[in-house]
Amino acid sequence: MRLARHGPGPSRVRARERADEPEASSRLGGLNLLALGAAVTIVASLGGLVTTGIGTIWSARVSADQLAQSREQAEEKQREQAARVSLWEDVGPKGESRLHVMNRSPDPVSNLHIVFLVSEDPPGDVAFRVALPALPPCSALTIEGKTLKYVEDDPENQNEYWVPWLEAEAKGVDLGDFEDSVGFLKASVGFQDRNGAYWARVDGALTRGDVSIDRTPARHGQVVGWPQVKLVDNCGDDGGN
Repeated sequence: MRLARHGPGPSRVRARERADEPEASSRLGGLNLLALGAAVTIVASLGGLVTTGIGTIWSARVSADQLAQSREQAEEKQREQAARVSLWEDVGPKGESRLHVMNRSPDPVSNLHIVFLVSEDPPGDVAFRVALPALPPCSALTIEGKTLKYVEDDPENQNEYWVPWLEAEAKGVDLGDFEDSVGFLKASVGFQDRNGAYWARVDGALTRGDVSIDRTPARHGQVVGWPQVKLVDNCGDDGGN
């Protein structure tokens, strides 16, 4: 007689399924925790990258600002003495015209080139290119209108710079006179500072380089009589470095 084999009943199957459910839930929970941990790690990494990027950008900007500031300070240091050299025109107590160049620094400036035009009819436009070896510290020189002459027989080298003549040197030269109240037109001064750099004061502005006259006049002029040089008060001290 063959006995019939019976498999587990429905109640046992359900019981086994229920027994398996906590294990599946545990696996799913573990996977969720792993995914959450990975997500947190990614977010933290991204946050770190963003923070690092912002820090790098900020550092680069600070470095650029510091570099620009250093360049400005270096430029100011280079201009320190030259900024103390000025040029202006005024009228004396008797109505005579005067041109002044002042050096308020504690060091001399050298190789002065003073250029200007004088216009009078006659002789028309006359160019002056005056060369002076130096201007002492804390001093000002004055060129007076009465010392300005123009050359009747203009030489070929009229574009050269001329050192002021003494009265004796002017003898035998055919020179013409201006009115004492004649104006100094387009006056500029070029000079060399204590470090050997060349500067120019043109229309009140300080620039690099020498000076020139922007048009070619018919004649050239000559200063007869050495410009007066006087000490100035309240001379600024820039350290002399």
